[in-house]
Order: sequence, then structure tokens, then C-alpha cells
Amino acid sequence: MLAALMATAAWLPFLHRPLTADESGFLLVAQQWRPGHSLYGDYWVDRPPLLIWLFALADHLGAVHVTAAGAATAPGLKLIGAVASGTSVALAGLLAALVSPGHRTARVATVLVAAALLSSPLLGMPGVDGELLALPFVLLGLVCAVTAMRGTWGWRTVALAGGAGACGMAAALVKQNVIDVFVFTLVLVAVSHRQVPRSWGRIGAVVAGAVLLLGTALAAAWARGTSAPGLWGAVVTFRAHASEMIDSSASAATAERGALLAAAFLGSGAAVVLVTAAAVVLVRRTPLTWPAIAVTGWEVFAIGMGGSYWLHYLIGLVPGLVLLVAIARPGPRAGWALRCAVVYAVASAVAVWAFHVVIPPPVSPEVEVSAYVREHAHPSDGLVVGFGDPQIIAASGLTSPYENLWSLPVRVRDPHLAGLRSVMSGGSAPQWIVVDGDSLDSWGLEAEDAQQYLLRHYVERARYDNWHVWQRRDPERSGR
Repeated sequence: MLAALMATAAWLPFLHRPLTADESGFLLVAQQWRPGHSLYGDYWVDRPPLLIWLFALADHLGAVHVTAAGAATAPGLKLIGAVASGTSVALAGLLAALVSPGHRTARVATVLVAAALLSSPLLGMPGVDGELLALPFVLLGLVCAVTAMRGTWGWRTVALAGGAGACGMAAALVKQNVIDVFVFTLVLVAVSHRQVPRSWGRIGAVVAGAVLLLGTALAAAWARGTSAPGLWGAVVTFRAHASEMIDSSASAATAERGALLAAAFLGSGAAVVLVTAAAVVLVRRTPLTWPAIAVTGWEVFAIGMGGSYWLHYLIGLVPGLVLLVAIARPGPRAGWALRCAVVYAVASAVAVWAFHVVIPPPVSPEVEVSAYVREHAHPSDGLVVGFGDPQIIAASGLTSPYENLWSLPVRVRDPHLAGLRSVMSGGSAPQWIVVDGDSLDSWGLEAEDAQQYLLRHYVERARYDNWHVWQRRDPERSGR
């Protein structure tokens, strides 16, 4: 419990930190989700609906605030991140108590690893993203799955198995590749079905719980104008096309983020804990060895296939690491190595966390851009950012008439910028366009037509670092 409280408290100094691009974009989507012309109201994003509902909850807890410098903040969202972090640590302790009953050392090591990683800025903290919000569902699902596969068959078992399925589906409805509960359960049944009575009946209950929650979520999303085929295209089909686009056209920034992710994996201690705990678990060979290895393997694969290599991807490793550490229970020699790995993870988290508390981030060019637009724009003006960085839109107080708030959907869904060109020349043309660079042209895009329209109908008003602020040439507004 103390570790859970500490993991929650670790977020408190960051409640008013500027929102990340994902945080801002998801809040913008959640604020206006209703029947519209795109997947989620008037915006499109490649994420399942439960994530958007959670951001809508955050919006109800407190609207986005803009600091004097012009940065967007949302303390309510950060509080949800804090609660998700603390809850996950508590569930990690409960899971360790289930898989290693009577082994206090295993439980302490497990909660320390969970608290350290979830408090480390090397894993994206204090950013609130899908991996973090899915984590409590994953860990609760693992608790239900472990309990459901024990004991005699009965209604309690059915309820627990159904709960595992519902939690597993909830996690996937937050971030579509977080299917850890299903991987764990299938492998567990495969390796121990002879020892578990009615094992396939338990699997059936898991499936029933998952299907029931999925059907409920799809019906609720449909009531708000989001169709099941549209969601399939966003969370499955789009990801395949996006991977192809990244592989064939990505800029050098993708490789740079990949190197940074690898460095964070090592620097946070996650890599050392993974290797050490996995080695111990493979030597000990308990009934949970292969389920834990399978979950960890899936998590590593999902991070690699993510393509963009953001730091918050690493949070997806937490369930696998928690399982490995919880079931390790090593002997004296291996125990020393694992204890050193846990101490390293904790020390790394404390050092990096303290550094980020003491040295706040500098005012970014994006904040300067949003402050300029907020000062000069009319509340009814539209704003398009080319491309990505929806935190500029959130901090400006404006909305975007263009449905793609992130850069990757633009490159996959509108590579010739025909959609943007249509918006720029239509009745809801944005008064402001912010461009990252000297042109709308970028990797994976053919921007000549849209760029020529920008030059003819917009005039550059300001420049901050590599950001260029353009305003529409409108005689009726020239005196504003």
C-alpha cells in the first residue's frame, strides 16, 4: 500500500505540466465526440472508444487551463494518471501475493519494480497515454485469470473468468495491442489444462466476458456516431497501412526515437530486471513460467511493431515484468542478482524523477506559437497545424476544421493533402495555419497543390524556431 501511495504521490509535482501532443489531441477528440462527419465527431484517431471515454472523464474533472506562458495544462487528467499508476502498483502487489503466496520478498520486489517504472520519466511519466490507462485493466485481468484457473468449478469461477475476459477487453478498448490478459490465459490453459478441471469451460467464460463488454462498448459508441466498421478500419486496418508507411518513408527522427527508446529501456532498469527475472523463471519452471514469458514476449513484440518508438511504449512491459519478478523466487545467488536489478530500477527512477522536478521544461516553440495565435485570433477562427502537435490547438483555444490532428493519419489517409486542400478552400476554411517547416511538404506527402494554395491565400505572420504561423488573406478581417 505504501508503494502505491508513493507512486500516486510521484505525480503531484507534475499536475500543471504542459500537455503532450497525445494528451491534448485525445482531450480535443473527447470534448466534441458526438455524431459528426468523422470517426469521433469531427475528428479521426486510430484508437478504441474506451480511451476517449476516459479522456472525457478527465475533461469533466477539470477543463484545460492555459498558463501565462501559453501552455495547455489539465490537472484533472494528470490526477487520473496518478490514480492509474497507484492502482496498478496495488494490483501488482495483489498479483504477487496470488502467484507467490507466503513469499514476502517476491511481493516487495514486485511492487518496487512497478512503482519505480511507473514513476520514471524514462517511461513517459507524467504523460497520460493509452498504455498507462490500460494497465490497471491488465493487472486486474491477470488477478482474475489466476484466481479463476484455481479451485473447483462453480459460479465464482465463472464470474472470475468472465471478469478476466472483461478486463482484457477493456484494456484492448483503451489501446488495441494490449491483449496481455488473453495471451496469458490461453498459454496458461494450454500448459496446465490437465490439472485444471473444466479448463475449456473457464476459457468460454473468459470469451463471454470479453464479448459482452465489446458489444456494450460498440453499442455505446454507435449511439455517439462511431460505427463498428469505422473502428475496425481505425484500430486494425490503419495500423497495417501505417506500419508500411513508416517502413518505406519514415524520416530520420523515427530512428532517433528508436535509439532513445532503447536507451530509456536500459537506463530505467527495465532491461536488467527483464533479463534477470526471465533467467530465474526459466530455470525454476513453475506452471506460470510460460504464460509469463509469453506475455513479456508479446509486449516486446508490440513495442517493436509500434513503429514510432515513443517512451510511453515501455509502460506496456510492466505486466510482464511484474509477473516475472513475482514468480521468480530465486535462490541465494540468483536472488542477489535480481535484488540488484530491482535496486537499480528504483535508484534510476528516483534520480530521473528528481531531475525532472528540480528542472522544469523550458518554454517550447510550440507554446510560443499557441500564445501568439491565442492573442491574435478570434474565438470563431479555425486552426490547422501541419502536421501533428495538437497541443498547439488545445492551448490556442480554437478548433480545427481538419479531421486529422496527428501527423501519421495525415500521411496514411491524406498523402496528397486533398482533404486538407478541400478544407482550406471550403466554407469552414481555417483562419490560421501553423506549419512545421518552410512548407507543407514532408515525408510521405505530396503537398504541391496544398502548398500553392497556402501561398496564394495565406500570409505568414510569425515564426518561432521552425514553426511558421500563417493567416488567411481575408479583406473583411484585415483590420482586426
